[in-house]
Amino acid sequence: MLLLHLSDIHFRKDEVGTAMDPNASLRNELLLDAESMCNRLGKAPKAVLLSGDIAFAGDPSEYEYALSWLEDLCTRCGTSLSSVFVIPGNHDVVRKVASRNVIQALHKDIKNASEVALDGTIRGLLRDAEAGRLLYEALDPYNFFAQQFFCDLLPPERTIATRDLPLNDGSVLRLVGFNSAFVSSAADKKDDLFVDPACFQLKRERGVETLVMCHHPYNWLRQGDALRDHLNAFSRIHLFGHEHTSRIEPARDWVRVAASAAHPDRTESGWEPGYNLIELEVDGEGNDRRLKVAVHVRVWQTRPPEFRAKTDRGADAFRQEIRLDAWTPPVPAQPASPPQTASPAQADAAQGETPDLELARNDAMDTLRDISVRFFKLSLSQKSAIAGKLELLEDEDLNQPDFERFRRVFARAQARGKVQELDQEVKAASGRSR
Repeated sequence: MLLLHLSDIHFRKDEVGTAMDPNASLRNELLLDAESMCNRLGKAPKAVLLSGDIAFAGDPSEYEYALSWLEDLCTRCGTSLSSVFVIPGNHDVVRKVASRNVIQALHKDIKNASEVALDGTIRGLLRDAEAGRLLYEALDPYNFFAQQFFCDLLPPERTIATRDLPLNDGSVLRLVGFNSAFVSSAADKKDDLFVDPACFQLKRERGVETLVMCHHPYNWLRQGDALRDHLNAFSRIHLFGHEHTSRIEPARDWVRVAASAAHPDRTESGWEPGYNLIELEVDGEGNDRRLKVAVHVRVWQTRPPEFRAKTDRGADAFRQEIRLDAWTPPVPAQPASPPQTASPAQADAAQGETPDLELARNDAMDTLRDISVRFFKLSLSQKSAIAGKLELLEDEDLNQPDFERFRRVFARAQARGKVQELDQEVKAASGRSR
């Protein structure tokens, strides 16, 4: 499996798409290098991981540009836009919203809570409908962008983004994305940001390995030490952004990757744009299983201008093997014998079936994400018309933000067996929009 990892892209609305965009050439070189690396490795990314700060100021136009650029990146690398998995960073917060007195008062309640009371304070605020909505309101433009990938977040039950990917031996890599920006504002400082209590409830499950993304590293989080201990015990791969410096920390049971920024500010000390490609493979079986990890860190050099490998004692990738728990794939159910009246072709097809519930589940979600990406390219009136025609909107949705209202459309389409109809309507509307 190949994963492409980007962080801190910082698309700025007054720069992107202009003749004097200071990062236009750099972004193009990243596209070319990622395409070349995927060809060299002989793999298309199974997921494109964005560990926060997609936008610079949480402006809707910044996400519109991000979507266009990411689609180009995915196409060049042989994958689809629906492979994107994203979490928010502090630059995805709309500061003027987060600076409102009522929201700052909620931030103050969290920041002033004692160590003993902190967990209960955050849980109580996120469970309160009004307080939870206010704490997440500054992320509305981000959520509208993230919804098409089913990565949007809304308390109290959906504060973590998740997705399952099948590994080569039939086991599962579970992507888990935390939100460390719900108490973010212009007042951010180290040791003064937070994750919510759900982030400390990762569970071990046979045949499932966990990759966690969190924008802010431990030293920016009030619960940083406790989160480090939890992830060391329950997660194999830890991805962070924010500090714009690439670091790889391999350990016996995990690998931690701190990412360079794709677009660091050029005035920063040690300016070093970069991105990562992560190869994962399970080797062995039964009681002797190992996760082989290779992290290709690509960093920018200025003279001559190009992306190159950050090396580890001469090697062009950082490699580690992690011993995994014993696990054996379940034996697939045998298909029923074809009826005597079946044609030879039908009989051959039936004998060749190998049902795989996990793969089927992922395929179904992939289909929904593909539809979602196309759906969100339509205008608001087109989306509303489709949802109304298929009777997928309810009166209870009227007071919900757009991203939540349309998420419910997809949930109802799946629950009511209308996914195919939704797909057909989206394709028809997309054709009319051209």
